[in-house]
Amino acid sequence: MKRTYNLRDSGLQLTRSWRGALPAGGRDALRQFLILLACYAAYDVARVAVRGREAVAQANAQVIINAEKALHLYVEPFIQGKASHVHALVVFMDWFYANVHISATILVLVWIYLYRHETFGFFRNVFLTMNALSMVAFAMVPVAPPRLVPTSGVVDTLYLYSTNNYHSGVMSFVTNQYAALPSLHIGYALFLSLAVWLLTTNRLARLLAAVYPVLVFAAIIITGNHYVLDVAAGVVVLAIAFAVNYGFAPQSVPEAITVSTRDRDA
Repeated sequence: MKRTYNLRDSGLQLTRSWRGALPAGGRDALRQFLILLACYAAYDVARVAVRGREAVAQANAQVIINAEKALHLYVEPFIQGKASHVHALVVFMDWFYANVHISATILVLVWIYLYRHETFGFFRNVFLTMNALSMVAFAMVPVAPPRLVPTSGVVDTLYLYSTNNYHSGVMSFVTNQYAALPSLHIGYALFLSLAVWLLTTNRLARLLAAVYPVLVFAAIIITGNHYVLDVAAGVVVLAIAFAVNYGFAPQSVPEAITVSTRDRDA
C-alpha cells in the first residue's frame, strides 16, 4: 500500500512539538522575548538621550581619569601598551568585545529559560533591574570611553583593527558610544557567571563561567572601551540588582547546586 504524506498535518505536528518543548508554552516564550526586547528599546532611548552631549561625556571622562590617577588606578594605557606587543591578542580582543557579549547573554538566558525555568523569573528580573539602573546612569551621566578621549593615552583599537565600525554605519546607530559608566560588559559577564555557578554542577560550564569575566575585563581594557572605575560601577550595579530582587522575593532565589564527592570524582 502506498503511503501518502500530508504536508499540512506534518507542519502542525512539528509546530505542536516545538511548542511542547517550551516550559510554559509559546505564548509565555513570546512574552519573555517582548520583555527583553523592551529592555533593548530602553537602551536605545538612553543612546538618543546623549546626542549633542559629547562635550559633557568628554568632561566626565576626564573626571574619571583624574580620579583614577589620584587613586593610582589608571592602568588602562599600561595594559593596552603591553598587549599591543602581541598583535593577534589585540585583534582577538577586538573580535571578542564586538561579538561575544550579546551572543553569550542570549545563550545563557535561553538556557535558563528552557532548562532551569523555575528560576528564570528571578534572573530575568535581576537582568532587567541591572539594565534599568545602568540606563538611568547612561542618560544622566554620559561618559566617553578612553579610546575616544584624545588625552587618555589609549588607542582606539576597534577603529584600527575591528571589522565592526563603531564610528559609522549600523554599529554607530545601535550602540551608545558614551555609555562607559557603569560597564554593562562586566555586569553582564558576572551575571552570567553567577547564574551558571548557581544552576549547574557541570565542571566545564563552571570553568568557562569563571574564566569569562576575566576575558571580558581584559577585552574592555585592551580595546580602550572602559575604565577600571567603570568595572567597579558595573559590579555595584549588579550587586544592587541582586539585593533588590532578593528583598522583594527571597523565596524565588535559587540555592547554589552543590557538588557531592561522588559527582566530583565521576
